[in-house]
Amino acid sequence: MSFYGLDFGTTNSSISILKDGQPHLFPIDVFSPTADVIRSALYFFPRKFVVHTNVPPEQIHSQTFKIDQFHYEGETKTLTGTKAVDTYLDENKSRHSGIKRKIYTGKIVPNVILYVDGYSGKVYTADIPEYYEEIDYGTGRLFHALKSALKSPLFKGNRVFGNYYQLEQLVGLLLSQIKRQADEFSGEKIDSVVCGRPRFFSTDPAKDKAAEDRLREALRQAGFKDIKFEFEPVAAAKYYLSRFPKKEQNVFVFDFGGGTLDTTIMEKGGGDYRVTATDGVYIGGDLLNSDIFYHKLGPIFGTKLTWGDKKMPMPNHIVEELRSWYGIPNLNNQRDIEFLTSDIRYQNSDLPAVERLLHLIRKNLGFEMYEAIEMAKKDLTYSEKSNIIFKDGPIDLNIEITKAEFEDIVRPRVEEVKKTVLRTLKSAHLEPDQIDVVVRTGGSSLIPIFEEMLAAIFTADRITEFDPFTSVAAGLALP
Repeated sequence: MSFYGLDFGTTNSSISILKDGQPHLFPIDVFSPTADVIRSALYFFPRKFVVHTNVPPEQIHSQTFKIDQFHYEGETKTLTGTKAVDTYLDENKSRHSGIKRKIYTGKIVPNVILYVDGYSGKVYTADIPEYYEEIDYGTGRLFHALKSALKSPLFKGNRVFGNYYQLEQLVGLLLSQIKRQADEFSGEKIDSVVCGRPRFFSTDPAKDKAAEDRLREALRQAGFKDIKFEFEPVAAAKYYLSRFPKKEQNVFVFDFGGGTLDTTIMEKGGGDYRVTATDGVYIGGDLLNSDIFYHKLGPIFGTKLTWGDKKMPMPNHIVEELRSWYGIPNLNNQRDIEFLTSDIRYQNSDLPAVERLLHLIRKNLGFEMYEAIEMAKKDLTYSEKSNIIFKDGPIDLNIEITKAEFEDIVRPRVEEVKKTVLRTLKSAHLEPDQIDVVVRTGGSSLIPIFEEMLAAIFTADRITEFDPFTSVAAGLALP
């Protein structure tokens, strides 16, 4: 029975099938520089918010509505991959500052805790109307790195132009379009899949299982019926050994992607494969981008400023939200905007930084800014220096970053990754010199400082780069 091998990644995804005894990858993204690698991005085209004629002007001015006082015009349309990212970036050039709306659903939330009396300890509760808030930038909506949300029980889903989508539905929409492309190329509808997963979604076994269950449900919604999972580094090891068979060898796979680092040691002997150890840690390319932002760009957006008589720092929750592109829209709320336009300006050490931060938030520029960081980081793989370039309104960045600076910034991550590598060896009861080959795969494995770290443990002559973006998908197609 035919089945697909699906590598659903934080940053990129690929899908394959076994053909004539060899894995065959499908060219599922014709707009991508590499057609068999698709960005794990889902874009919703904008729909027009239409207020009903009987809604009074003062209510429109307050942007507070009941759910039966408006509707959205236009059909729901989506894009995936490179085209999704490009369309979002192009549309965002004509964005406006976010219009924040409060929408009452007509339901009641019972027994909501209002406050606790500090003296008596009495808890005061009330039944309150249920509502949600949305921000309209006049553009479509982009979802990226959805895989990283699977491990979070707090992220249930999101509303998009009037419709609520559970996380499983969002992932399912993305994967269904990947499946549809593969079905067109294969000439049949295939409903069996072996899907890759990291060694750990979470180190908490209950959360880890919950994340896998969510991914399983997303695969069902994408149209798959027979669903199996395999650890991603194990799949890469199988593919490597299928391409470079030897009588006996120990293979260490270092699978370092956008979201996680996963390791495995596979032993081949007597024609059989045996996994002797697997491990992993939630460090990937996205976290390295966050580190670059914090150390190189953070002060430009006020993370180090002080304000007020007591020289107060920027509130920690604002700094933390800035450390991911998808956290930045969370700051477009009444409390934070009022703080940035009033209180923080008193005896402020860097008012231009506040203006840049406000523009970043109001114009929803987080994704573009982090794309600029990603481009500079990639340049440092082959160059001694690069520039983070981004211009929009008061934000005018052309910040040089050297390879030495970058390596100093990410050194704590390198140490954590090194610990994971050594822990994997210990679990397999092996010494570094007992490993015959170290296979680097995943986009982040191309970063020189991590290659140097591996060379210091295993020696450089035993380290090889192997299909960084497709080895997992290819291995998942193997029986």
